[in-house]
Amino acid sequence: GATLMGGNKDSRSWVGFDDPNIHRLPFPYPWTGEGLSGADRARRDLAGLAQKGIDPDSDLCAVLLESYQGWAAVFYPEDYVQEIAAFAKRHGLLLAFDEIQSGFGRTGRLFAYQHYGVEPDLVLCGKGMSSSLPLSAVLGRAHLLDLPETGSMSSTHSANPLACAAGLANLESLSEENLVAEAARKGELLSAGLRALQLRHPNRIAHVLGRGLIAAVLLTEPESGAPDAAMATRAAEIAMRKGLLLVHTGRESIKIGPPLTIPDDALAEGIDVLGESLEEAIAR
Repeated sequence: GATLMGGNKDSRSWVGFDDPNIHRLPFPYPWTGEGLSGADRARRDLAGLAQKGIDPDSDLCAVLLESYQGWAAVFYPEDYVQEIAAFAKRHGLLLAFDEIQSGFGRTGRLFAYQHYGVEPDLVLCGKGMSSSLPLSAVLGRAHLLDLPETGSMSSTHSANPLACAAGLANLESLSEENLVAEAARKGELLSAGLRALQLRHPNRIAHVLGRGLIAAVLLTEPESGAPDAAMATRAAEIAMRKGLLLVHTGRESIKIGPPLTIPDDALAEGIDVLGESLEEAIAR
């Protein structure tokens, strides 16, 4: 199911097989652009499907995008997504977004797909929907969600009343505390602070990525410019000892995802501690 959809082959190996009906496009990372616009990259990658003998009119039913690459908060070029959406519309394909990590205000919009100026048919939600207890949902156009017969999409572990109550309270807080707009505002502070760190360490911080209250710094070795996962590990461990919890994915990224309710002074303190941790890690 969901595991087979992922782009990481190693994470799918335990399933024991790969679904030949799932076709993947390379992610348009900003450091692999080859001078092409986002739209040109999308057209090139989509043309690659035809070269493999895949007919979008008969072999495809939907396009699913993760709203950003979770390991480093890498967003698509806006025109890339718009070209993908136009392709889906031309061929009668559903357009779906995985908003499990990005939905409910994290990026400064209620849903991250709103940064791209497109309208999906289906949206997959979770995590930020309750911000605590396990809760997920699929949102979509009525003519699609009305297709299953009543009860056919239920299961014995769904509709947990406690999780649903937490979700309702979470949605009320998002609205009453204006947290989506606050995430956008605080995101400007976070981005400015991280870019200041990049200016202090230009040969160590290759990229500052993200939107709203999700961001990442990508670390490199100063001589070769190669990704430096070991540095990311050291800096994250030092920060943890200082009381700052960061997301380290085992790659060269350090990801920052504070609560949407974080006060401005706590956000500034966190950026300062990250800077101290990087400096100590570099000095080792």
